[in-house]
Amino acid sequence: MTRFSDKVVIVTGSSAGIGKAVILAFAKEGASVVLHGANTERLAGAEKALIHAGIPQSRILKVQGELTNDATHDRLINETVARFGKIDVLINNAGAYKKPGEASSTENFDYVFAVNVRAIFRLVELATPHLEKTKGNIINVSSIVGIAKNLEGGPESLVYSMTKSTVDRFTKNINQSLMKKGIRINNINPGPFESNFGNRGSGEAAENTFGGRDFMIKLIEKITPAGRIGQPEELVPAFLLLADEKSSFITGSIWVIDGGMSTAAPEATDLNL
Repeated sequence: MTRFSDKVVIVTGSSAGIGKAVILAFAKEGASVVLHGANTERLAGAEKALIHAGIPQSRILKVQGELTNDATHDRLINETVARFGKIDVLINNAGAYKKPGEASSTENFDYVFAVNVRAIFRLVELATPHLEKTKGNIINVSSIVGIAKNLEGGPESLVYSMTKSTVDRFTKNINQSLMKKGIRINNINPGPFESNFGNRGSGEAAENTFGGRDFMIKLIEKITPAGRIGQPEELVPAFLLLADEKSSFITGSIWVIDGGMSTAAPEATDLNL
């Protein structure tokens, strides 16, 4: 029997990057999975990857929709329960760095908070009655920029960082009340990882602030003790461990996985004084 046999796992934003690596891992461990994304092409590609990995269609539910739309939240929960009868794990992975297209600073603020904070808040609210029945758990994907200053420092990165700090605080504050219902909730805060979302967000910011993505990558490699950008698959063990029933004493935690980036600081030998 595999690790998550008979478990049902929802992963938002699972059509690419970190979410895709995570949903593949849970499916390979026996879980029935709920695949979510907004982009038709990427969603179809992720579904194809699951099937190619040997996951039967009977263990895959696909839900497409923007997380700015309450109807998408409702469908994620209701269709999961209708199809599989329960929810064991909710992984809030989807995120937005900025509003697509032209937008005022306030419009951008509203959009990014809607995706990164409001959607998580509402999905947790909707999933709680079902997770209480299964004594399940929640994993929110935050970021090290909720803890440490974002490199870009522009208006979009400011708002994005604010949303991640909010998610961290949400997890810490709601943990106790959820634990009374037997539900664990934890955060994973990635640092620099190669992903579709990371490429869109930091890549565009790099063009505007630093003059190019190549320079941004070199900068990240320089200030990250691990000396490189991480791969999505390197985050997978943390998700599997936190979701595992054997981790029953881990709740309300913030797991920073960033190659040491958030703890880095110049040492005397690095400075030419």
